[in-house]
Amino acid sequence: MPALPRRAALSLAIALLGPLAGPLVGCASGPSADLYQTFGGQPGLVALVDDFMDGMMRDPDLRPYFVNANRPHIKAELAAQFCAILGGPCEYKGMDMKMAHARYGIGDHEFNALVQDLQDAMDLHHIPYRAQNRFLAMLAPYRDDVVHPAPPSRVRPLLTIAPDAVVVPETVPTGGPQNKPPPR
Repeated sequence: MPALPRRAALSLAIALLGPLAGPLVGCASGPSADLYQTFGGQPGLVALVDDFMDGMMRDPDLRPYFVNANRPHIKAELAAQFCAILGGPCEYKGMDMKMAHARYGIGDHEFNALVQDLQDAMDLHHIPYRAQNRFLAMLAPYRDDVVHPAPPSRVRPLLTIAPDAVVVPETVPTGGPQNKPPPR
């Protein structure tokens, strides 16, 4: 059986382990000051998020979500969130993930592309695979809050009226409305 590409393997692992990852976050694989420092502390996270956003802007599947967005704000929120998740001294005060992503119609394809762009940014910063995997395991519980496929388009059915249901007068009254009271 051929090996899965790294993107597919990790995306599959996140999809399958997502519901189980919550309990794992409290284990030794959870947040720690050491893990935070492996990512370079706050300066490392800011640089990582910069490259992550650059990757998403180059990604044809993700660019439409960010092209008109306030990218500096999103990057600051991501850096704070990543810092808090990794065990750094930050506190994430942004929106919860479900509310922040609900209206965008993000499906599995876009989520997997985002994971790949994050992995590419972590590779660019030479973050060890073990640390990447720990971080991805901590992010996995957010998958269900982020993925909200767009509802099917609602096409209104054609209005069908029986031909004899509408009566059209042969002539249209002229002169506009009358101010006279109706006859008694």
